[in-house]
Amino acid sequence: MITEFFSLLDTPKSDEDKLLPEYTVGSRKVTIVQTTQELELAIESLKKTKLIGFDSEQKPTFKKGEKANKISLIQLANSRECYLVQVFKIKDITPLLEFIRDRNFVKIGINLVGDKKALYDEYKIHMKGTLDLDGVLTKLTSKNSIGAKKVAKVFLKKNLLKSKKMSVSNWETEELSQNQIKYASEDATVVYDTILHLINEYPFVLEAMPQWFKVNFNNGEYSTNPLSV
Repeated sequence: MITEFFSLLDTPKSDEDKLLPEYTVGSRKVTIVQTTQELELAIESLKKTKLIGFDSEQKPTFKKGEKANKISLIQLANSRECYLVQVFKIKDITPLLEFIRDRNFVKIGINLVGDKKALYDEYKIHMKGTLDLDGVLTKLTSKNSIGAKKVAKVFLKKNLLKSKKMSVSNWETEELSQNQIKYASEDATVVYDTILHLINEYPFVLEAMPQWFKVNFNNGEYSTNPLSV
């Protein structure tokens, strides 16, 4: 099991990668959130489980030294739902900020340093209860940042389509395009799916996770079935 895990990460890129099935959000319902009322309902639903895929997007800057734009979009996902929260449209995002700093709900992401900085710079809040997939794998392998596309390929056996054009698109647009919706939702769900896959298939990965996560996981705190919470 351990040998298989490391051999997967060391597998070089090949033309066969293109033959992998495309990664998608699966059967999840993707919902765009634009009002405080919609946000409250989304957070209420997400609180039925404690593991949440997380990501955020900002309108890009193109000039050197230009001040970063505010957060445009925050993505939150579990096994059944994915919410794309257009924060710039919502007058009161207090429920979201409270959720982000609630350590009882685990926000799973990849390379969360930038997300945490953006949240503090804009809202002066510390994101709590975070599990960084990149950090976990780096601790195990001593490699540099691995990235969502590679973990999807080697562990989920799926091809995550990461469009550079979408990553630098205008995330403050009034209406997100279908390509933006696909890109943003998959960013939040792929880390969620990968973490669960690693825990189920390679239980030793838990040893590289924070102690609080291991204890809560072993105590059955992190069921992915909302009906059992």
